[in-house]
Amino acid sequence: MRRFQPDRIIISLLLLTLIAACSPVKTINVWKDTTYTRKLHTVLIIAVVEQNYMRKQFENALTYELNALGLAAIPSYKVLPQRGTNISKDEVIEKVKQLGVDTVLVTRSIMKDSIVNFQPGGSYFAPTGMYNDGWYTVYIGNVVYPVREYDIDYFTIATTLFDVQRKKPVWSDLSRVKVSGSRQAAINKFVPVLVKKLRESNILE
Repeated sequence: MRRFQPDRIIISLLLLTLIAACSPVKTINVWKDTTYTRKLHTVLIIAVVEQNYMRKQFENALTYELNALGLAAIPSYKVLPQRGTNISKDEVIEKVKQLGVDTVLVTRSIMKDSIVNFQPGGSYFAPTGMYNDGWYTVYIGNVVYPVREYDIDYFTIATTLFDVQRKKPVWSDLSRVKVSGSRQAAINKFVPVLVKKLRESNILE
């Protein structure tokens, strides 16, 4: 008979908490109109950002994910070449009519905060010199590296899905995304999580 081991359970819970805290994407809230039962078919994807390269990165990544599921997803930068933050509601409505899409998905960053991480200095063994004792070549030396610091950015991302026929939002997600390297890499981690949430909300086929 196995004995109850509370210490092991506590350690496991602490590890799970640590893993969740280190996750690059944290869900704050997901909402869906409970009366909405339609599935995504054609969707216009709009990333409201200043940098065009970021807009293209996000829209292309999400378009690829949705197209792979058999949906007709269109990145807005191909049909609305204006800067993302300069696209007006009237322009979107006109383009929606032309394309015949049934939904519009809009993503924007609504808040950013940063944390500065310090990596303490130290030393490690490295071959800075050598001597030969006849049998072995012995390397000697010690290299010191200084204190380093780097920023970790956290973006709060709001994503809203609008139904064209209803003319109102039917689904939304609020997430906190950790960016400790390139922003493109953070987008590539965020997009599959976003698609998973759409699937779990029964928005996708």
